[in-house]
Amino acid sequence: MVLAPGPKKGPDGVIMELIIRKGYASDWDDAMELVWRTFLEFNAADYSVVGQENFKKFLFNPELYQQYVIGNYDLIVAFDSGTMVGTLLLRENRHISLLFVDGSYHGKGIGHKLIECASKYVRKKGRRFKMSVNASRYAVPFYKHEGFKEAEIEQFEDGIRYLPMELKL
Repeated sequence: MVLAPGPKKGPDGVIMELIIRKGYASDWDDAMELVWRTFLEFNAADYSVVGQENFKKFLFNPELYQQYVIGNYDLIVAFDSGTMVGTLLLRENRHISLLFVDGSYHGKGIGHKLIECASKYVRKKGRRFKMSVNASRYAVPFYKHEGFKEAEIEQFEDGIRYLPMELKL
């Protein structure tokens, strides 16, 4: 699963060597660190202290990695010139558990490419016709731009506020 190999101009005209591919166990720690770093920069302010702690526990819990290893999660990663700049974690071929792009790469189409890759994967492997996500407040405009629709009202659980959304494939 490789999408968008080779040079690509970003919106700012800078050439990116963008590679999006299936993530491997060797990518896991870097992906989770990217998620945590980006979460702190863009999402943490919308979470209570308890919510931030619960998100960190979820992210760095060995059980999450074990679920990935046994195949309940799929990891998709984006690299620019060998540096990981984005990641998407897909649960059970249908639910985006994590989608984070390094802040310096926001607005360059990487999140879109990650969703595009995950959508193709879901349709092919899972033979499903929709994908879901529990979007943070910060991410709701992005997901709406990608075609996701609100599936329920905003939820608040374990100190984490999110909006359940779905994308018909």
